[in-house]
Amino acid sequence: MSTQNDFRQLATIELRRVFTSLGMPVTAFHQTGTPGPLFDTVLNTDPSRPNGLWLFKGAEYFLYDLETGSIEEGPRLIAGNFAGDSLPQMFRSGIHSTVWGGPAFPHLWYAFKDEMFVRINSSTAVPGTAGESAWRVDFGPRGVLGEWATGAWTNPDGSWRTSGVPVALHGVGSRFHGMIHFFKDGQYVRHNLNTGGTDAGPMPIRQAWNLPEDFPTSIDVAFYGTGQNEENIFFIAGLRYVLYDFRQNRVLDQGSVENRFPAFAQFLGRPQLFLVEDYALETLVGAPHLGRLIDTRSIGAGSTIKRILVTETLDTSKTSLGQSLLTSQESSVVSNFYDRVDKNTSSGGSTESYKYQLNAQAHADANATSLWGGEANATLNVQGGTNTTRAGFNKATFNSMQTQVDEAKKQTEQKTYNSEDEFTQSAKILKKEIFEEKNSTDKVRVYEFYEQLQPYLTLLVLRHVRVGYSDGTTRPEVVELSALRGLLDRVLVEPARQTQLTGYLGRELANVTDQEGKPRSLLMDSSDLVLLRNVTSTYQVQRADGTAQTITVRGIITGDRTWVEPTYTITCVQV
Repeated sequence: MSTQNDFRQLATIELRRVFTSLGMPVTAFHQTGTPGPLFDTVLNTDPSRPNGLWLFKGAEYFLYDLETGSIEEGPRLIAGNFAGDSLPQMFRSGIHSTVWGGPAFPHLWYAFKDEMFVRINSSTAVPGTAGESAWRVDFGPRGVLGEWATGAWTNPDGSWRTSGVPVALHGVGSRFHGMIHFFKDGQYVRHNLNTGGTDAGPMPIRQAWNLPEDFPTSIDVAFYGTGQNEENIFFIAGLRYVLYDFRQNRVLDQGSVENRFPAFAQFLGRPQLFLVEDYALETLVGAPHLGRLIDTRSIGAGSTIKRILVTETLDTSKTSLGQSLLTSQESSVVSNFYDRVDKNTSSGGSTESYKYQLNAQAHADANATSLWGGEANATLNVQGGTNTTRAGFNKATFNSMQTQVDEAKKQTEQKTYNSEDEFTQSAKILKKEIFEEKNSTDKVRVYEFYEQLQPYLTLLVLRHVRVGYSDGTTRPEVVELSALRGLLDRVLVEPARQTQLTGYLGRELANVTDQEGKPRSLLMDSSDLVLLRNVTSTYQVQRADGTAQTITVRGIITGDRTWVEPTYTITCVQV
């Protein structure tokens, strides 16, 4: 039995914690969350993107597609992206209200922060930049007092009489051409951009808008729809929306925000319990071997051969060889992997009804410390729900790695040349080696040049499980299973719910599906949710001689993937 070609440990990456919702209803909890505004402000995008809606939350913003109902971009930092570097510092950490000048002033956009505002001009694009990052602030920051028809809501010093900045929306149609609608504290004001004065109000919102009697008048955001609703207005207050036809002054539709805009659900703050799992990626590497034949050369007796071995690309944007999680644990590579996992999990077609904002007060920080695992509904008592979400997470993990691997190889080729004069002008050289040897014999020698391939094995290993709770507004509290009963006593209303949940977890954790599809248990005692100590798994790799290499890891292997990838080294073999 030869072990010289066995796989050896290359790297271990302890992944961010994976949160899987346990699908408990809001009514199961003592605290029902604080569903404050979904966003600080929203803004219909410029006419070049007619279906777009910018969503601003904290120091970040997103691009939502009103036609597809999906988040197309983001989160992106406001700083450096919205109005480039021209936005004053105070606006870079968050924007409280925004409004477009409308068809009357198509290049003017306004952003409000506290009692200050700036005007952004989209016609002052900087050469070489595109989209909103090319826009520039051309006026302000200035105080709102005296500039806008909001005087009824301000103190003599220009500050707002009550907390919060008015919600703003541009007017459309001949009646509201050049107008801005303002909503604050159940009141309505209409500002005339043409004259700089008040066109209507202040007045109660219901006096100006025929909203349902039971619909809150504290409007959180307002925006226009798309398609047949491009001039109809969506008002959102709390967790409800109405679709409003301002020409006929009537409501066209109303209901739950989550049902009409499922993609907004991730921004809602509501309580939930989570299964919190710790995973590791164990990557092993095997012995390299020869791959594709690149070139063959003969050299006569007493002659010298010199070949330049090159890895090149036609992609002019590449400046170095691409990297993947197989070969690099640099922070940029790891961050790119996490971004892909989150995107793949979110778009994987799983049955989750709600992607929770694990930290509504610090969205970016939450994303930096956790991953989304999907939803397993503990209230249905259907066994295997967590295995289904694990399968989805496994797929997202390995698909993300595969994408990195594929992109690293994209438009990359290995060639040999006699001299640098032969290099293709349109190609960029990423790696260069020189092979030179003299044939000191009296016979002809033949040299073959091969690409070198490296086999890898990656195992996704479940290390540990805990349970977490979030009230929807603060950072999740994560406890060991031994402390679960105390947590449930505090957060769940009914003892029956506790019994239901602990029974569900006992069955799920006693039947974790491994990479071979076999059930494994993490528990010593499923009735008391006592974890086994020192859980290990073995993995078999067949050797060429028919024997097997046994690899042992700590935890349960839930997924595996093998790879054979180029090392970007050319190997010369004398025939």
